[in-house]
Amino acid sequence: MRPILALLFTLALAGPALAQDDAALIAEGKRLAEINCARCHNLAASGESPLTDAPPFREIAKNYDRYELVDGFMEGLAVRHPLMPDWDVTEPQAEALTAFVMSLGTGEKAASDPATRGFELLQTSCARCHAIDADSLSPEPKAPPFRDVVKKYDPAALEEALAEGIVTGHEKMPEFEFAPDDISAIIAYLDTLKTP
Repeated sequence: MRPILALLFTLALAGPALAQDDAALIAEGKRLAEINCARCHNLAASGESPLTDAPPFREIAKNYDRYELVDGFMEGLAVRHPLMPDWDVTEPQAEALTAFVMSLGTGEKAASDPATRGFELLQTSCARCHAIDADSLSPEPKAPPFRDVVKKYDPAALEEALAEGIVTGHEKMPEFEFAPDDISAIIAYLDTLKTP
């Protein structure tokens, strides 16, 4: 009986560490996909891909198993679309991309996550100019990355500006107004960019 209790105790301690490792791997895969794949593929739990012929990643998760994806990422995915680039990834990158794709599953879990919804909204409305993740550069050099914005302003303090429209002196900056549920989702995502 004692060996079983010891094994259960060990597994209970290892569980959170394994979950953190999985979360870190998925986060790295998401980062790689945002950099390399988001121009054509939808990376979210809902919505269509920017390029009609490019399947959303959640559909890829339904149609391939983990081993097929790792091999595909390592050896190059055999597609007939002329815009799909030939690229090589390392094994750790292939594992991370696969973990991210597989985390999308059917999309039900991600769809209910407010931070994921906030990311999707910012990707649609802001990513053309601003870096919306934790480490990439803004496509528009004068547009501050959102990780810098949350250093200057608490995300909750942006609630009113998101509701009424953010006004800047930059002529290319469109004025956005978001619904209350969307604002909550955006703030939830921005909170994930705050560094402790």
